Amino acid sequence: MNIRKKKIVAVVFIAALLILGAVFVSRGMGVTSDKIFGKVNQSGPDQVSDAESGTVKDTQAWGPTETYEEATAELVFWYEDETYAEFLDAAARRYFAKTGVKAAIEYRQTIDYVGDIYERTMQDDGFPDVYLISGDNLEEAYLYGLVSVNKSATEGNIAQNAITASTYDEKYLGYPLSYNTCVFIYQPGYFETAPQSIQAIIDYSDENEPGENVEYLLEWDVNDAFYDFPFISNSVTFEKTQAECMEVIYDEALFDQDLIFFEEILESFSVDAQTVSEDSIIENFLAGRTLCAIVDTDSLHRLGDYSYSVMEIPNLSDSLDAWSSAITDMLLVNAFSMQGDLAADFAEFITVDMATELYELSGHYSVIPSENPNQAEQVAFRAYESSVLVPNSQDAKDFWVKLEETISKYF
Repeated sequence: MNIRKKKIVAVVFIAALLILGAVFVSRGMGVTSDKIFGKVNQSGPDQVSDAESGTVKDTQAWGPTETYEEATAELVFWYEDETYAEFLDAAARRYFAKTGVKAAIEYRQTIDYVGDIYERTMQDDGFPDVYLISGDNLEEAYLYGLVSVNKSATEGNIAQNAITASTYDEKYLGYPLSYNTCVFIYQPGYFETAPQSIQAIIDYSDENEPGENVEYLLEWDVNDAFYDFPFISNSVTFEKTQAECMEVIYDEALFDQDLIFFEEILESFSVDAQTVSEDSIIENFLAGRTLCAIVDTDSLHRLGDYSYSVMEIPNLSDSLDAWSSAITDMLLVNAFSMQGDLAADFAEFITVDMATELYELSGHYSVIPSENPNQAEQVAFRAYESSVLVPNSQDAKDFWVKLEETISKYF
């Protein structure tokens, strides 16, 4: 998990109130009431939508068919995670085929993504009507004044953790799209039953000789606190008291036990902190060089048809529990958008109507479970619902930096 640099703006609400009127006026020039309420180019009784080609077919004889490429964009959408590129392009084309409304999908590679959205919005300079963020940035976007309330009524079909992650200041704001959390994968040919704990894995390996090709009993990316979190998860809680202020509460006695256990079990593993990565872990697992691994749910699609077993993160031992943390990616509608209703409709289309396409086109699991999920998705969804959400606080990065520093001392 990359902890993004966050920019704190203490006067954002005052600035937003002063500029709101100017932005609305300047952006609204030439906009009809039909556009404001999302009624632009809606397919009528004389039109047929071709969802595959992204074309609105006009059955009347007065003009040529307008294609997605030829259409003028009426919405602007920003994202910063390239893995969503194919999915978002498909979603935009399907939405155009359904409504005749084109959304310009723009990839933004920037250090301060939310800050850039704010600056472009304040300058009325091609700012996004809708944008994709990770859940731990929701507070920042909200304090910038860049978020409208989610008015959809689809919460019942969505993971509870997704709703929680999309809520701030007791307002349901985000349109949750996908999640990422950690799961435990292992080679079923070696273990007779699912491991009950990390300690049980070590005990089993002491009595059962692995194959000649095996190099690693357990691997995970020790350099990323997202994967280290399960080893101290039972001894830490997060308490949000006010905006931009999070308190990390440690059970010191339990935390010391976790670290003692962590130090002891490292003797049984051969994790190389200098070379390990999510890519190398997946490669080693597929080659049979690794018996067990802690990976994120985004990586499961890379295992393809390989025969493996997957489960939620096991406990550390009989007396030490463990669970993973989780991040939720979501769409936000910019509060300054003059196309607010249309932007909200597009956000709901992406997150709800396109939910069944998400995994195939991006490798991310939707927060709306499939009607007939396979075992991997079932485990991933349970792991997400039982996980600890990555804190949505601008000072949360301090916790993750400290955790990485603590773990690095053992390598």
